[in-house]
Amino acid sequence: GGSSNGRTTESGSVNRGSNPCPPAILRQGYGIACFMYYSYILLSSKSHIFYFGSSKNLKIRLSLHNQGKVKSTKPHIPWKLVWYAGFTTKKEARDFELYLKTGSGKAFAYKRLVPVALAKDFDRGRVPKVLRSS
Repeated sequence: GGSSNGRTTESGSVNRGSNPCPPAILRQGYGIACFMYYSYILLSSKSHIFYFGSSKNLKIRLSLHNQGKVKSTKPHIPWKLVWYAGFTTKKEARDFELYLKTGSGKAFAYKRLVPVALAKDFDRGRVPKVLRSS
């Protein structure tokens, strides 16, 4: 028998290590469709408040926010995307969104995720607030 460059599992299949991350799969041309879910932070240019959300399609969701089609964010249009992160499951993205809406999550976001956006507002004498979606 020849060498297989991997470990054989109990079922007899060869384990060649961890699977490549989804972007690597797409770059390598395997043709595997992969979907990401996103947690994101928006900053209102009008009222200088932050909004925390999650979505499967970040581009469309941002457009909906800026078209006034999201009830909780409509009064604060226009919105600017200041931070986002991709997750492999909807639950992970939603859980991170909910964490960001907690006191410790906000502290983490202000310190680690949006300091540039905060600095610009502080430089202009504004202190951003957070808008919580219902």
